[in-house]
Amino acid sequence: MRRRAELVEALIEHRESVGSLLGELRTYGWDSEDELITLRPRHILYVLHAFQSGRLNASHLREWANAIEQREDIGMLFGHQEVLDEMIFWLANPEINYSIDSELVARVISNLERNHVE
Repeated sequence: MRRRAELVEALIEHRESVGSLLGELRTYGWDSEDELITLRPRHILYVLHAFQSGRLNASHLREWANAIEQREDIGMLFGHQEVLDEMIFWLANPEINYSIDSELVARVISNLERNHVE
């Protein structure tokens, strides 16, 4: 069995299937005393570029964002918490925010690059 930190790292870096990683992570439960991995803008940019190139579709992008949204074992890079949290929220919840399309992806990239939500 892999360590929780390894699984969370693979999740935020989208190295494996989200579903299989979540299956393994279930053995650890939801609660965590510690933030094991730090989410950085580059993690989100990686999956957005995968979407732009056609390697991921909107459904996969949403699944990834939903899997990491509000996890107690994932911290946000200091000084970027607000924009990271908001961009994950947008991507994880398109039904109440914005449809996941090229326009939204460009907006999220811009927000991440400027570390500001608009």
